[in-house]
Amino acid sequence: MGVSTARAAKFLASLEERRKSLRDEVEEDVGPLRGLSLEERGKVLESVCRDAMAIIRARPDAETALAQRDPLPPESAALWQALVDRYRRHGRH
Repeated sequence: MGVSTARAAKFLASLEERRKSLRDEVEEDVGPLRGLSLEERGKVLESVCRDAMAIIRARPDAETALAQRDPLPPESAALWQALVDRYRRHGRH
């Protein structure tokens, strides 16, 4: 095995090891969430949002950060309007 081939093999092995450890990290994060009810998942989401808001509010530029809005892509705005129209056609306002 040449030097470059050995180096490539070592690099590929390190990538494979890292891939496995990333998979394990993701599994560690999401594994406990499997099988939760919709209500339980909602509570987890609420907690994450509350924590995110606390982090943002701790920033010196919190007001500016909270005022930022990404514009909706045109297809999203059109889809939203179609859903609102369909909702209203069914007698809901």
